[in-house]
Amino acid sequence: MSKAVGSIFGAGSTGTYGFENNYTNYLNNYNTGNYDNTLNNLTANALSMSQNLGAMPNYIFSVNASDDARRAAEQAVYQAYVDKLTPQYQQQQADLETSLANKGISVGSEAYQRAMNDLQSTQNAALNQAAYNSVIAGQNAYDNSLSNSISAANFSNNARQNYISQILSQLQNSVSGYENQMNLYNAQHGIQARRTQDEESGWKNLGTAVRTVSSITPLKDASHRL
Repeated sequence: MSKAVGSIFGAGSTGTYGFENNYTNYLNNYNTGNYDNTLNNLTANALSMSQNLGAMPNYIFSVNASDDARRAAEQAVYQAYVDKLTPQYQQQQADLETSLANKGISVGSEAYQRAMNDLQSTQNAALNQAAYNSVIAGQNAYDNSLSNSISAANFSNNARQNYISQILSQLQNSVSGYENQMNLYNAQHGIQARRTQDEESGWKNLGTAVRTVSSITPLKDASHRL
């Protein structure tokens, strides 16, 4: 009878298969001591490193260019032009006055005033060009300061992220004792689920066998009576 019931329920329904035993034995005997000790050291170091995060700059999400740099560049460039042109203008005016006097053109005359206006227009055009160039220089300084701010922010953010990555890297790449216990639990849970399924299937097979035997028995009794 026990053999018959065993054949109905299946060989593994009341025990475990060989590969199941091998796997659970492997997990039970798996030595995680070295890793756990190493992990404890690494996690302690990671904790120490994480405490240093408070002393590091926070992530930078926006930057500004420097208006001071723009204004300084504009003023410096324009002043350089003025310092260079002023002596030239003074010399040009003195030369023109001498030339007009040699020609007999008196100060205040229409010809004198027209000549001076022409000279002044030429000089003003040069000053206007100097002002334009100073604005370009200021904009370039502004753009450079913005680029420098972005580079500095990226460097700071990357340094912080690399530091965090170092911390995280010390918490990965192997199996801890806790994880091994979870693997063992999952394996045992899978075995139990398989055994439960086998038993349920066995009971169904047993019921089928009983019904089959019951249907055959009345035929045997009738044949004996005949």
